[in-house]
Amino acid sequence: MEIGYLSNVKLPSRTARSIHIMKMCQALSGIGHEVYLIGPNVLEEEDQKIFDFYDVTGEFEIIETDNPKLRVVGKLTNSFISVRKVIDMDLDLIHTRNVITAYIASKKGLPTIYESHTPIPFSNWSFIKDIFFRKLLNYKDFLQLVVISESMKDYYLDNYDLSSKCITLARDASDPVDLSLKPVRYSNDKSLQVGYIGNIYQGRGKKVIKYLAKECDFAHFHIVGGDEDNIINWKKELEFDNVTFHGFVPPSDLDRYKLGFDVLLAPYQRNVKTAGGKNTVKWMSPLKIFEYMAAGKAIIASDLPAIREILSDEENALLCNPEKLDEWLKSLKNLRDASLREKLGENALTKFAEKYSWENRAQKIMGKIPEKFN
Repeated sequence: MEIGYLSNVKLPSRTARSIHIMKMCQALSGIGHEVYLIGPNVLEEEDQKIFDFYDVTGEFEIIETDNPKLRVVGKLTNSFISVRKVIDMDLDLIHTRNVITAYIASKKGLPTIYESHTPIPFSNWSFIKDIFFRKLLNYKDFLQLVVISESMKDYYLDNYDLSSKCITLARDASDPVDLSLKPVRYSNDKSLQVGYIGNIYQGRGKKVIKYLAKECDFAHFHIVGGDEDNIINWKKELEFDNVTFHGFVPPSDLDRYKLGFDVLLAPYQRNVKTAGGKNTVKWMSPLKIFEYMAAGKAIIASDLPAIREILSDEENALLCNPEKLDEWLKSLKNLRDASLREKLGENALTKFAEKYSWENRAQKIMGKIPEKFN
C-alpha cells in the first residue's frame, strides 16, 4: 500500500511529536508499505541528515511542501497543499495527526487515518478543531481514529458518535535498544548513576530530582535534554555536585546514554505541560517510558493512571506518588540492590519486546484497515 503521512511539523526538530512521526514512517515502511512523509522541512536539511538525526532508516521518502511558514494560516495552507500532493501522486491512504488535514483529505474522498494524542476539546484552537472533527465523522473515507491511552478512548466514545468508525488504542512505542552498544561512562565516584532523559517543561519532576539529589550522596544525577532556557531555570535549583546537565542529545546518540545509567527516572507531576502549555497528564502515553523499557534498566516513575496502563509497581518498575518525596527516596535507596535493578529491568524489557515496538504499533493500526482499502 502507498501511504502518505501528512505532517505540519518542521524537520528536524527536538519535539517528541517529530520523533513519533519519523518513527511511524519508518515502522510503516518496515512492515512492507511504500511511505511518503509529506510536509515542511523548514531547515532545508538534506534528507539523509534528517534520517541520521532521528536514527531512522531511509526506507521512506520525504516530500517537502511549498509553505514553510507554520503559523495558523500557514498550517492550514500546508494541509491543503499536502492533500493536493497526495491526490496528484494517487496514493492509497493518508495518515495524519492534524484533524483539519484529515477533514480535507476525507472530504476529497481519500481513505484517512486520524491519530489524536490529546482529545480535541483539550487541544489548541479546540473550538475550531471540534467543528472539523464532527464533520470528519460523517465522511465514509474517514477509516480510523487512533488514540494513545485508555482514558482518551473512553473520552471519545463518551463524547462523540463513533459507532460507525473504528477507534484503535495504540500506545506510543520505541525502537529496540542495541544492548551491545558501548555505554557512556560517567566520570564520578558515585555508586549509582541515575538518569532523566527528555524535555524539562513544567511538571516533569524538578522538585523530585532536587530532593533526591540533596538526600542521596550515593548517586549521581544526569539530566539529558531540554532547551537552553529551561536548563538555566533548572540549574538554579539543582546546584549540587552530584547533578550533571548534558543538554540536548540527538536521538541517534541516546541509547548509549541510557545504557550507561543504573536507574532511569520519570517523575511526572499531576500537571504535565507540553511545549504548547497544555496539561496532558490524563491522556499521555510518554515516549520516555517506552524508551526506558527498551533499555532494560530499572525505572522509577510516577504512580499516575496513564503510567499504570504501561508499568506495574514492583514488577517492571517502582511507582511513587508524585507528591510524596519520601516514596521516591525509599525507592532509589532500594535500587542500590543490583539484583532488584536487574529484575525490574529484565521484566520491563520483556514487556517492551512483546508489545511496544514501533513495528508492533504499525501492525496494530494497519490491521484495522477494512479489506477493501488494502
